[in-house]
Amino acid sequence: MIELALEKYPLRSDLTNCIQTMVRPLEEGDETAFKSFLEAVPEIERMFIKENLNDPKLLDSWCHDLDYEAELPLLAFADGKIIGLVALQQRLGGWKRHIARVRLLTDPDYRGIGLAALLLTEIVDMARHGGVTRLEFECNAERAFAEAGFVEFMRLPGYVRDMGGLAHDFVLMGMDISTNPDFAGAGD
Repeated sequence: MIELALEKYPLRSDLTNCIQTMVRPLEEGDETAFKSFLEAVPEIERMFIKENLNDPKLLDSWCHDLDYEAELPLLAFADGKIIGLVALQQRLGGWKRHIARVRLLTDPDYRGIGLAALLLTEIVDMARHGGVTRLEFECNAERAFAEAGFVEFMRLPGYVRDMGGLAHDFVLMGMDISTNPDFAGAGD
C-alpha cells in the first residue's frame, strides 16, 4: 500500500515564509546531503536521539538499506539542501503491527515556518496508507506534535538521560488516526 502512496512524490509546497520546499523519500544518493543535515542539528538536540548520529555505519544503513514498508523516511529540501526529516517506523507483524512510531528532525534555521506541520501531515497520510491506526512519538520536547494533534499519553519525570548524563522527562505522545478500509490491510 505504501508504494502506491509514494507516487505523489516529489511534492512541492510553500512554507509560511514563501520558501519553496520539496518533500520526497530518502534515496541512496542522498547520503552526503543527509550527513550535512544531521550535522546541522544542534548538539543539545542530538543528545536526545536514540541512535548515535556520529556513527558512520548508522548513516550507511539508513541510506542503503531502504525498506519503506518497515521505515519510511521523508526528506524536505529547500535551496538544494535537506532541511527536515520525518520517518514512520512500522512493525511488520505481531500484536502492535497497527501502531507506528514517528521521528522528526528539522534544521534550526527552518523552524517556526510550517515545516514540522508539513512533514507531520505527510507522514500521517503515509501511515493511513500503510494501515496504521495509531501513531506514537517518544520525546522530551513535544510542542510541534501537540500542534499536529498528538496528545500526551504518559510523562515520566527524570526518566531518560541525554548523552551528557542529565535527566529529562520521558513523554509518550500518540494519535488515533482513522484508516480508510482500503488501506487497512485486512487479513494481515
